[in-house]
Amino acid sequence: MEKKKIKVNRTKEGTVFEIAFAMLAVIVWALIIWMLCKAPDVVATHFDGRGHPNGYGSPWGLVIPCVITTVVGAGLLLVAYHPHLINMPVEMKTPRQYELGIRSTRVAALTLLLLTLSIPCSLLLFESPSPWPVLGTVGLLLAVAVYYSIRIYRAR
Repeated sequence: MEKKKIKVNRTKEGTVFEIAFAMLAVIVWALIIWMLCKAPDVVATHFDGRGHPNGYGSPWGLVIPCVITTVVGAGLLLVAYHPHLINMPVEMKTPRQYELGIRSTRVAALTLLLLTLSIPCSLLLFESPSPWPVLGTVGLLLAVAVYYSIRIYRAR
């Protein structure tokens, strides 16, 4: 079954999220570049199940996942204008459900910027590398998804 295409116009909320995303992206990338310039030649790049580093490489290799998460976050802001593309575990039918679905994609976009920052922070900022900042941010992203899924379900 094909979802009904809903037209979404620019709103103050959307503009605020987009400006916040752009400002945070500039700050996040300035911090990433600063951390990469200060980083040693070899850093931990992979961890085992107990959180111990078991793979090493150039700190500049961290740019790839950071670029990916930033681009996906920007893509989510675009998807907010096409809510029929939003994939939720609950079918959205009412205007309130669509409103919450759109907001959830925008919040997820900002949370992805936190993930973008947590990747180099976990490996470059602390004396010993740790996967916990990344895992905590992924947990926050999952919590956002669950929270909005429940809100959308209840808004039937």
